[in-house]
Amino acid sequence: LATRTSAGLFDISHMGRFTVSGGDAIAFLQYVLTNNVLELREVGLAQYTMIPDEGGGAIDDAYLYHTTDEEYMLVVNAANRATDWDWLQRHLGRFGDVRLDDRSEDIAMLALQGPQAERLLATLLKKPGNDGRLPEPMRNAMSVVRLDGSEVVVARTGYTGEPVSFELFPPATAAVALWESLLEAGGDDGVVPVGLGARDTLRLEAGLPLYGHEFGTDPDGNEIP
Repeated sequence: LATRTSAGLFDISHMGRFTVSGGDAIAFLQYVLTNNVLELREVGLAQYTMIPDEGGGAIDDAYLYHTTDEEYMLVVNAANRATDWDWLQRHLGRFGDVRLDDRSEDIAMLALQGPQAERLLATLLKKPGNDGRLPEPMRNAMSVVRLDGSEVVVARTGYTGEPVSFELFPPATAAVALWESLLEAGGDDGVVPVGLGARDTLRLEAGLPLYGHEFGTDPDGNEIP
């Protein structure tokens, strides 16, 4: 209810975050993902995508962010993190200049979702020491801002069904301070922490996948189409 009426703050750092860089990064991503990476023609764009197997079955769904001129970040489901990593590693050998790094322990991931989310972040950015602009008002746009002394990627993505949805990627060492700043700034507006069970009810309400259990193989070992 807080997410639908004000804003909810989620710690989703359990998800996997891989970075892909190198001269052949685009060719590699074109091979292992279903969507056209060239649509992310400039830094500051993201896209929802799938990691397929050779038969077209879904290993996982993921989000790809074009974070810098030299690097992309792929966010995967926590339950499939090890499976996804092994699969991607298996195909690295096809390409020469590609580096794949698991940054899940270095980069945290918070989500601020709901009708007050944009105003709250904009207010926080005006505080002394903070700097930057929020992403353009379009889904899958992203930007880099400075909050509480750290560079933070802010993306207009999210999986609660809210039209105003932000995901934030601070350094892991800065995550607690940012979490507390967000709750303090939004406390008077009813912004509250939201657990993963409540997050799943939001996703069910919006008709969205949950956490990757609907991909891969069924209990009998058959591929889920």
